[in-house]
Amino acid sequence: MKASDLMSVDIIAATENVSAIEVATRIVLGAINGMPVISKDDGKLLGVVTTIDILRAIRSRGDLTTIIAKEIMSPDPFSVKEDTDVNEIIDIMDKNGIMMLPVVEKNDGRLIGVCSRSDVLKEILNERFVTIGMTRTVTKTIGEGA
Repeated sequence: MKASDLMSVDIIAATENVSAIEVATRIVLGAINGMPVISKDDGKLLGVVTTIDILRAIRSRGDLTTIIAKEIMSPDPFSVKEDTDVNEIIDIMDKNGIMMLPVVEKNDGRLIGVCSRSDVLKEILNERFVTIGMTRTVTKTIGEGA
């Protein structure tokens, strides 16, 4: 099983100049532990803002409306490629206390998804079951044949 089998692809990522209050709001509303920060120009992963990053910013600076994502993100975060094996993903999460790993495209480093601990667990537990009536969303390019 690979990261591409586990990852969530319907994700929200912040650009580096988004305000910390906007990131915090999305994290709370989405009930997620963190948010990838990407370059607006090429979609490459720059960092991750986690709930603890937000809490630290509140403690030290107070006003999240005057802070941008780039100032509070953890730069150069752990990430995996789409072909990374599930056991390596679990090892990275376990050894580093990581709740969510960004998944990047192996050729250009663009963010293509995230693997959370619950994504990994759900896929492993669901491996022996079949869900009837539910399909994964596949995005096609306009004009692509069926």
